[in-house]
Amino acid sequence: MPGPLILSHLPSCCPPGSEETTAEAGTLTENGLTDDLELFILLYGTGKMVKYEALFFDMDGTIVENGSLMPAAFQKAFGNHGLSISIDPWRGSGATDYEVMDIYLSDYPFSDEQKNELKEKIAEDLRANVIRQVRQSSLNALPGVPELIAKLIELGIKPGLLTGNLEAIVGPKLTAAGMKREDFYYGGFGDHSPNRPETARRALASASAYFGHEIDPSRALVIGDTPNDIACARAVHADVLAVATGRFSVDQLSEYHPDHLLPDLSDTAGFLKIIGAA
Repeated sequence: MPGPLILSHLPSCCPPGSEETTAEAGTLTENGLTDDLELFILLYGTGKMVKYEALFFDMDGTIVENGSLMPAAFQKAFGNHGLSISIDPWRGSGATDYEVMDIYLSDYPFSDEQKNELKEKIAEDLRANVIRQVRQSSLNALPGVPELIAKLIELGIKPGLLTGNLEAIVGPKLTAAGMKREDFYYGGFGDHSPNRPETARRALASASAYFGHEIDPSRALVIGDTPNDIACARAVHADVLAVATGRFSVDQLSEYHPDHLLPDLSDTAGFLKIIGAA
């Protein structure tokens, strides 16, 4: 059986090389594409349409362990500015790093100007704390994730990120977990927008820029482990795959009615079936 071929862009009506393809495709761009083409992946010599063109993976609790790293880094960053705060991992679960700062700073009588100034200082310390910590110790990738990402790339499917993390800490965390930042080709991050829905809109714009055409939200899949991940996908009309590898169980996540639900990402074949690549 022949191996998988690279991604191709073909009209949805016709197989490659047919007269109909040439007749209906119209004038090709310099990349060999037309505006009305659907994304196809050629697997084992047959054209198969991928249901989701853009895949947005969350970070903590979805592809890397959701342990003590971020709470400890936040607590130290707050402490550097005289704020004795005990971080509750459930408080702000699935929020952006800036939203977490807002949650805890709301307990203090700061003015908006004071809060904004303090948040920038805390963010700077948070970056330094996380980068220092992951360089000193490893961070576990969650079950099946490295193998899944490698398989997607092998098939020509380019994954992205949608995370509340500050962008500067994403690369070091992936490296510590044995993965590569360059294996995620587009994304939205916690310091690019004030909240998760806006982060999702930024992620869609990033994917559209990467692929060279506007991504239809119905062709986008958000993969995350919290109700906030489900909510941010709904905010941009994307589908969502919830995974119970964070603090929420399968039963708890099911109450939020995700489009797809898995206990973890260890079943590569099952994931490929969900996205229409198997």
